[in-house]
Amino acid sequence: MSILAKHSIIKEDKSNILTIGIEAGKAKVNNPNVINATIGMMFDEEGNLFSFDSVNKTISKLSNAEKFAYASTPGSVEYHNALKHWIFQEYEEEILSNMHCGVIATPGGSGAISNTFSNYLNAGDKALLPNYMWGNYKQFLYENYCGYDTYLLFNEQGCFNLEDVKLKMQQHKLSQNRVVIVINDPCHNPTGYTMSYSEWEGLVEEINNISSDGTPVVLLYDMAYIDYDKRGLDATRQNIRLFQKFNESVMVILAFSGSKTLGLYGLRIGGQIALSKSKEDIVEFNKANKYSSRAKWSCPSTLGMNTIVNIFSDKNNETSFKNELIDIRKILISRANTFIEESKKVGLKTLPFDCGFFISIPCDNPDEVYKKVASEDAYIIPLDGVVRVTLSAITLEECKRLPALIKKYI
Repeated sequence: MSILAKHSIIKEDKSNILTIGIEAGKAKVNNPNVINATIGMMFDEEGNLFSFDSVNKTISKLSNAEKFAYASTPGSVEYHNALKHWIFQEYEEEILSNMHCGVIATPGGSGAISNTFSNYLNAGDKALLPNYMWGNYKQFLYENYCGYDTYLLFNEQGCFNLEDVKLKMQQHKLSQNRVVIVINDPCHNPTGYTMSYSEWEGLVEEINNISSDGTPVVLLYDMAYIDYDKRGLDATRQNIRLFQKFNESVMVILAFSGSKTLGLYGLRIGGQIALSKSKEDIVEFNKANKYSSRAKWSCPSTLGMNTIVNIFSDKNNETSFKNELIDIRKILISRANTFIEESKKVGLKTLPFDCGFFISIPCDNPDEVYKKVASEDAYIIPLDGVVRVTLSAITLEECKRLPALIKKYI
């Protein structure tokens, strides 16, 4: 008889991304020609982990107290204001005058996702996830005694499948009298797909239709890669501006990853930002998610929070950071264009891609393809129905070599 609680007996972390990433990293130390297209971090063209100069300079100026002292569980007011300023950009005043807002500091976007599943799904309820997804969603749900169903991300034309989303939301409305749906956009992980403005308009309209009778709907907006959208900040914030159209039965929870936006991967800093027309719902949001945060991780990273405060609250620092972001987007665009061009040359099919860290290749036997590609000193990630390539982690030269190698074993 196991000493574990019943819920924990079947627990096994089957996520292979970090494991394969470590294996690939060790292989590259022994052989510099190894291609490590696994972990979602940004590397420069020399193969070194990238860091923003503006971020490094900011950290170097922080005092010991600003780096290492305990923080309050929900995070500081200054941090909350810095997040709202950055996330809403020029629409901050407009959005906050039309909607109520709550903010909780979290360990990366992961903390925001975990908190949301904890507090907006009953035990046994299901969330709606895209059929191509970051696998950790499943673990967050199981840890919170919940399950999931999937919606088809793409229709036959390779566009956002609003019809399937509509169908699945209706099913959840009937079966559990609430809908919690995850949208990972832009630069979707693992495909790199980015929804258009009109696709967002359609989604907002359908969510309003589903919730028009008072059925609660939570849109969990996983915006981890929002600042790497090749269209720039204004296009993505125009989408967020649409959230003002939601009715009172809808809550949007934005899962912001400071870890991704500022390249602070291991520092684990992010935010859970709620928007609603209902003041009462935001009061409840603050209470419940503060409680969950205290129960799970106690308090956020002071170093992470103050780094973000000092960049987003200082005009010069923010301008320097924005300029660096532009340069990084250009590098990602060059790598993506090169990979796609080479893929076309060798007849390698990719899923619909727009921009971001990742691109995916559909295949029936991803584990087998991964093993064979790895035997030739290249590491990619096998997922359900695809192999994922991390463009942010490989050089232009590696983007030229990798498609032919993958095609060889598809």
